[in-house]
Order: sequence, then C-alpha cells, then structure tokens
Amino acid sequence: MALEFKPTVKSINIVKEDLTKITLEVSNDSLMGKYDEIQKLSNKTVQIIMLPETYSYIQQFDRSTKKPVQEWIIHPDGTTELRKSEQTQLDVDGLGNIDIKEIIKKVKKELIDEYIMKSTSIDFPGDINPRDVISRMNDGDDLGDIAESYEMSDAALLNEVEKARQYFAPFADAWDKVRDEVVFQEIAETNSGNNVDSESPESTTEEIKEKTDNQSSKGENLSEKEIGLENEIAENEDSEDDPYK
Repeated sequence: MALEFKPTVKSINIVKEDLTKITLEVSNDSLMGKYDEIQKLSNKTVQIIMLPETYSYIQQFDRSTKKPVQEWIIHPDGTTELRKSEQTQLDVDGLGNIDIKEIIKKVKKELIDEYIMKSTSIDFPGDINPRDVISRMNDGDDLGDIAESYEMSDAALLNEVEKARQYFAPFADAWDKVRDEVVFQEIAETNSGNNVDSESPESTTEEIKEKTDNQSSKGENLSEKEIGLENEIAENEDSEDDPYK
C-alpha cells in the first residue's frame, strides 16, 4: 500500500540522540478518502519520500539598467537559450564587483513537469530521460520497475528526477509566460524517449547498395539520392584501400 498526500513540515525536534520527531500538517484535501489507510499505519515503521512542491532559482538584475544579467529564452519553435548580457556597470567597490540585485523565483512542480512533458528539445545532462520517467510515474508504473530499467535504486532515480526539475525550473517559468507563442516541433521517439531517426543508417546503406547493384545490372535509372549514396559508398571503399587518400 502506498499513500501520497501533500503535507507541510511544521516542525522537526531532536528529542534525543536516536529519536527525532517530525510533525506534518495537512491543510488541503490531499488526504481525502485516505484516512482509513493512514490509520492502519499508526505505530508502524514506514518509508517516506519527501519531494518539494515548488522549486527555486535565482535571477540576477543589473541595478543600473534594471535589466536581467541572464535570461532563459524559449524560442517559438521550443528551442531554448540561456542569454547573458554584457557588463554595463563600472566597478562600484574597487574589487571588480558591480551592483547586482538577486531575485528568488519559485516554480510549481506541476508547471515544470508539464514543460518537461511538452518540450521536445530538452537536453538534460543527467543519467535519466526525465520525460520518460515522469510519464511512467504519471501512468502509475511501479517506481522500482522504472528504476530497474535505468539500472539504479529507487532513491537514485528520484534524486535524478529532482535534479531534472531543478534544472528545468527557469525554462519552465520562461515558457509559461510565452506558451501561447510556442509550438514544439514533433520528433520521433524511442520507448525511452530518446530522439532517433526513423530509419537505420546501416540497413539503409546496405539496401541502397544492393538496389544499386541490381538496377545497374538491369540498366534501370537511380534516383539522385540513391546515386549520391552509391558514390558515397564507393568513396568509403576506396578510402579503406588507401588510408592516405
């Protein structure tokens, strides 16, 4: 039995060396219909995984121009850009520092997950495909099964998901402001969500070569694309014979 609800951590008290009391308070309806199940867990040892509902990032502004030092840009085709402005202020303290204002911005988890699921151009520098993992979690797939497919533990998988959400938080925030102007480009995906071509280059090359040989013997005409591939195949074979060519 697994229960999911959205409490607020009200207090953490270290009673003694081996005992810590954590008080959770639920002021929303996330426990609706789950009271009987949670009562069954009274005085039992449970495993709890705490994930934040919001993620924060810092955006810096140049006080002299009142413009951001860095911006997360979402282009109309869905591609992204982290744009940094040039320094415009003079040295204000003799140490090379300029007058910068930092603003902490918060982004809801639901918005980040929505962006991850819709964006076809995300590139996460981690060990998972966040779109694949979040999609399977939303579909109710067992966390252990998902983790096993990535050859990692449940905790390690959730840690990667949290890294992805934190990484994409500023992009999701920027996308939310221009979402009506953005049209993500459709792409082919594998079962794990990685982008791939619809055809295998190796098999295509072999098929074209075989077709080239057959058609040449029959005197049939080849398309320009097939002629180009035929020439490329020939050049590759020549280069293998003469490595210095």
